[in-house]
Amino acid sequence: MFHRSNPILLFCIAMSLLSGCHLGDEVDLWPLVFYERDQEKQESRLDVLGPLYSYQSTPEGDSHAFRPLFVGEFPKDKEYTQMLFLWPLGLFRQEPGQTRIWVLPFYYFNDLKRPEAGERDFDWFFLPFAAFGGVDTKEGAYLALLGWGNIKGLLGYDEIELRPFPFYVKARDGEYETRGYLWPFFRFGDGGGKHFRFYCMLYSYYEKEGKFRRRSYLWPIIHYNEEDLHKRHPYTEFEVFPFYGESVSDIAVSRTFLWPLFSYAYNTQSGYREYNIPWPFFKTRTDKEVNEFRIWPFYWEFQRDMGKLGKEEELMLLWPIYWHTMSDYLTFHKESRYVLPFYWSHYREAKGKGGKTNERVKLWPFLSYEKKEDDTVRYRALSPLWFDDYLPYGIEKAWLPFVTMFDYSSGPKGAETLSLLGPLYQYKANDSLLYHRVLFCSYKEEKKKQKSRFSVLGGLFAYGSEQGEKQMSLFYIPIHWGEKQPQGENKK
Repeated sequence: MFHRSNPILLFCIAMSLLSGCHLGDEVDLWPLVFYERDQEKQESRLDVLGPLYSYQSTPEGDSHAFRPLFVGEFPKDKEYTQMLFLWPLGLFRQEPGQTRIWVLPFYYFNDLKRPEAGERDFDWFFLPFAAFGGVDTKEGAYLALLGWGNIKGLLGYDEIELRPFPFYVKARDGEYETRGYLWPFFRFGDGGGKHFRFYCMLYSYYEKEGKFRRRSYLWPIIHYNEEDLHKRHPYTEFEVFPFYGESVSDIAVSRTFLWPLFSYAYNTQSGYREYNIPWPFFKTRTDKEVNEFRIWPFYWEFQRDMGKLGKEEELMLLWPIYWHTMSDYLTFHKESRYVLPFYWSHYREAKGKGGKTNERVKLWPFLSYEKKEDDTVRYRALSPLWFDDYLPYGIEKAWLPFVTMFDYSSGPKGAETLSLLGPLYQYKANDSLLYHRVLFCSYKEEKKKQKSRFSVLGGLFAYGSEQGEKQMSLFYIPIHWGEKQPQGENKK
């Protein structure tokens, strides 16, 4: 079992031996070792060799990072454990109702329980040798050597049997059951009002009683389908792929020539019209809600007006260089802009009283900016990720600290932190603390304790005061003089 206190104990002992002094609440030998503890907030932090090893402990939980090999998070206020191993190759996550493990690309394990719904979804595989799992059961699905097995709850089927694949395949979806021999060349299905026959690409027939009938000859070349037979406006489809295709009903027509280059469609009831001459270079589309016009790759505009529900707009210029999207709904407004590959931004604002905003901007690969709904602001450089890092934010936790040259953040209560060129300069400020470090020299002021200190290499030379008592150290040997001011006495 991973013991949360071990890193602190080991490094405190090591630093005691190295410095020959009592550690107290701080050891500042940056960039070799930095340790600080806030007894009032019950928080502690340890960094060894810059970003190589980090440990943080708060009342909410502990985190360990031995970058890039390992990042672990162990909350104290909830049942949750997450460990990343050389992300994204390895993951272990455990929380109430779910356990997930993967070692890419060979091993995957996921056990998801939904007791309120009486369900269990279990999946396990060790490629290419074996896999098993499925919905509601742990033993009901299996697959051996990718050829022999029983698979449940995947690919839109309740159950798929392989005996072995591809010589015999049976699939079931409710009452509908299909059998395949030398799959996919010979397949036959019946049940639930459906009938299906497929003979080695030469001929196929698929029917659902009262809804559709589909035939193909020399699949996928010739098709003739009757669709929506149960609806008010059924239609027929005919296609000789890729030369010609059409879909015709009493209110709508669409035709394609040399798919997908040339096509047109219209609907007399909805007013829908679309032309592609040729696709994807020229396109125009209109109906009651939508207007779209495209001369690709130079210009592309899309507008959707949904009345009281809101509207959507897109504009692209010199695709894929410039792209702007906007959505204005009843409850929120959002916009995104891209000037690829160097710039993109996302903005979201909730409407109504007390509406919050969220904003992200990236000037790749140099700078990123983020503002969260709690008014927390963060700037970082370099910013080499060309995409957004989503949960579990493994790249940000395991890799980005090695390339971050500038990192500034400010909290909603005025707290600020700044890191410049890794160990070169560090800054931290809040309502009770002011801290500066320039390489091996640091200045720290604790306002509530009336305590200040200037230090070189964590006490090789240090000078400061605490409530009127002067303090100095040479070669880590402390020297005190002056009278200590009584607690709570005001200076005059």
